[in-house]
Amino acid sequence: MRKTGLLLIGLIIAFFTNGQIVKIQGGTSISKLDWKLNEVDMFDESLIGYSLFAGIDYFDKPFFNLSSNLGMVRKGGKGEVLLTSYSGIPYLNLTSKPTVDYFSINTTIDFKYRLREAISPFISIGPRFDYLINRSKIFSDLEEFTDLNKTSIGLLLGGGFKYDYSSFQFGLRADYYLDFKKFSKIAEWAQESNRIAGEISFKTFTINLTVGYRLK
Repeated sequence: MRKTGLLLIGLIIAFFTNGQIVKIQGGTSISKLDWKLNEVDMFDESLIGYSLFAGIDYFDKPFFNLSSNLGMVRKGGKGEVLLTSYSGIPYLNLTSKPTVDYFSINTTIDFKYRLREAISPFISIGPRFDYLINRSKIFSDLEEFTDLNKTSIGLLLGGGFKYDYSSFQFGLRADYYLDFKKFSKIAEWAQESNRIAGEISFKTFTINLTVGYRLK
């Protein structure tokens, strides 16, 4: 939480000293849950969630600018799991959508090139910090025998385009959430007498529309 507070303070300072475009962005998250039980994949169908952020662009130069954002993103998966009895006889198909909600902060450098007077495609990269704030019941039940990793740290890799119209800026961007290896799993546990080994991780993309207003 201390790191989160420092990032928030830095974002506020940047806003009042260097902020040039205030923006909001929203759209969908497309995530895939990699849940393995003894190498058997569970809930591995893609899930459509949400992505909502507010932020600022600053240090605006002809070929790059910095961008800081904070908001919410949902990750998860869906699928059907066949439950069997101790004798191996199937008796129930369980359909579920395990989801987790993260508070997310990122700062990226956007490398851009103006094609026309008002259109600028860009690619971006920068650090990202996510903190788990909500989970569906299946993850809450999981906490009874293993700790969930509540932080996810990595990079945001993205691209898109920006369109300037008067004092407004509209755009579309897509981002991939790359996790550092140490934070790539939300849960991992070894095999014991009362349960089998398992691990859970995510692959996440977001596609967002952006609307910004130029302050100066």
